[in-house]
Amino acid sequence: MNLLVCLLVIAITGTLVIKKFKAQTVLLLGGLIMMFAAYLLGYTTSFVEAKKATGVLFFDAFEFINITTAKDAANLGLMIMTCTGFAKYMDHIGASSRLVVTAIKPLGKMKSAYLVMALTFILNMFMSLVIPSASGLAMLMMVTIFPILVRLGVSPVGAAAAVATGHLLDIGPASATTLLVSKTVNMPVHEYFVDYQLKVYIICGLMAAIAHFVWQKYLDKKSGHVPTEYVEAHKSDDLEVGPLPYIFLPLLPLIFILGFSEYGIQGVKMNVNLAMFLSLFIAMGCELIRHRDFRKMAASIQTFFKGMGDQFANTVTLIVAGETFAFGLTSLGIVKEFVAAIQGLAISADVVGVIVSTIITGLSIVMGSGVASMFAFAPLVPNFAADLGGNATTILLGMQNAASVGRLLSPISAVMIAVAGIANISSFDLVKRTSVPVIVTFITSTIAIWIIH
Repeated sequence: MNLLVCLLVIAITGTLVIKKFKAQTVLLLGGLIMMFAAYLLGYTTSFVEAKKATGVLFFDAFEFINITTAKDAANLGLMIMTCTGFAKYMDHIGASSRLVVTAIKPLGKMKSAYLVMALTFILNMFMSLVIPSASGLAMLMMVTIFPILVRLGVSPVGAAAAVATGHLLDIGPASATTLLVSKTVNMPVHEYFVDYQLKVYIICGLMAAIAHFVWQKYLDKKSGHVPTEYVEAHKSDDLEVGPLPYIFLPLLPLIFILGFSEYGIQGVKMNVNLAMFLSLFIAMGCELIRHRDFRKMAASIQTFFKGMGDQFANTVTLIVAGETFAFGLTSLGIVKEFVAAIQGLAISADVVGVIVSTIITGLSIVMGSGVASMFAFAPLVPNFAADLGGNATTILLGMQNAASVGRLLSPISAVMIAVAGIANISSFDLVKRTSVPVIVTFITSTIAIWIIH
């Protein structure tokens, strides 16, 4: 009976999310329904610890949401909010655009169109370490490198594909899903980034760059593309670019986090929030020197706080909703039954990880985002990984990468729609161009995780 309830709730939840109902509301309701069903069916007798119980079971369900919100807002949520706030501030002062514009200058002098495209893709991947928004990074690239690629002879759809997939995988201390995984497995962010993400990321990036070179060149030739002067939708002159020294500002958090760790200077305790606030005030100091206007500099901090607030509304609430949904599944005993079934079939944890990653990819394609599915299923992984004798971190890494690539195969994802709109092409045509590099990335990621970890 519990399995039937679970499947029914998951089916309804998935359908509503696909139909663009607010994911937070749907996940919260789904989680609450499963929690109450678990109590009525005898799978659980409480939703919170005895010392935190309200005395009324119905109230306890909402007390669980209250406790979860307080925990997430103060820990994982705060990290995500400060990262986003800093990224918004970098956009506001033109530091992100300065980094991009300066980095692409050498590429504009090269003449081999598809080599420049492949190198642009790799550069884009590096930028994603310090510019955590896939759509934001893509917009910067569309007004800077996209016109150069088209003038060199790459088709607009081919150039757009290289730009759209530049934020190939969510990676680095500023990524929301990276923070989620590190928190879930109780591992320092810098350790997860360096020891788990980075090696796989480099391998995936090189393979995807080669795939782009071959695939875009093949399709351009097959379609009979003739290089022409292409009038881009947005002019790069419209881009707000900060002074040259600002090139270092977006890199500051990464420098602080890695510099004060076992990979750099030891003995100084550094965390994500501290790195973001330090970097923010250094940037504000630069703004004061630049404009010599204390009032303007003081007012600029509101951009940081607004970015934090927007992220609370969009992502932190989604984390709470995802944890509530996951708790509903756990309350129904589904996770225990899933583990028991897998153990009965003698399937290894690695194979289960691939299966779960494939499911996450499918959900990301359908929903246009892998964030909701990651936040819903990530909390379940440590328990079933331990029962199966697997490594929760490697399973979560595979899931995180799967969520990222699924977004790039979805014609309804924000980054694909935005890039297609600026390039004046169909998002479905764009998906065709991104498909092979993205599939190569998924396969490479799976194999690399197996071999390295």
